[in-house]
Amino acid sequence: MEIKARIDNIQFPLITFSVSACEGIEKYLDKDIILKITQRREKRSLDSNAYFHVLADKLRQRLNVSMSYIKNHLIADYGQIEYIDDVPVIYKTTAPEDYMMEQEYIHTKCIKVTEENGHQIYFYRIYRGSHTYNTKEMAQLIDGTIQECKAQGIETATPMEIAEMQRLWEEHYGKK
Repeated sequence: MEIKARIDNIQFPLITFSVSACEGIEKYLDKDIILKITQRREKRSLDSNAYFHVLADKLRQRLNVSMSYIKNHLIADYGQIEYIDDVPVIYKTTAPEDYMMEQEYIHTKCIKVTEENGHQIYFYRIYRGSHTYNTKEMAQLIDGTIQECKAQGIETATPMEIAEMQRLWEEHYGKK
């Protein structure tokens, strides 16, 4: 169960919270529970997601690879690992790396290859899709993508940054 809350007061051993609606919490009354407190962050914006996709598209064109491939590469290098109960999700399959890198629905990075009964077995770490990221996680993904673009000589300015540069240019040198 995940509940959005705000700490109102701390007077140890008592901490009081204001919480949003939390149906079903009654079942924990008089039971020992574990609380995990993390700072709430806003969900990533559609603009940041669009910017990531614009940069990924430029990078895939420069490297002559598919969009699925470049997104898997970027998310595996700069994105967020998928966890279940605080344990990273590992996927075991016979699917080779070149096949997995072309998948849209799952983001993976091969971490081990073994052989079982004469077949190659691949172990992949699973990464969350960028649609689940908060602002901090999305910024990390975009920063890594920008680094890769710059290494390839690709322009990385946002449309707002370009408009501001143009405004400053015109202010200093006159109209175009």
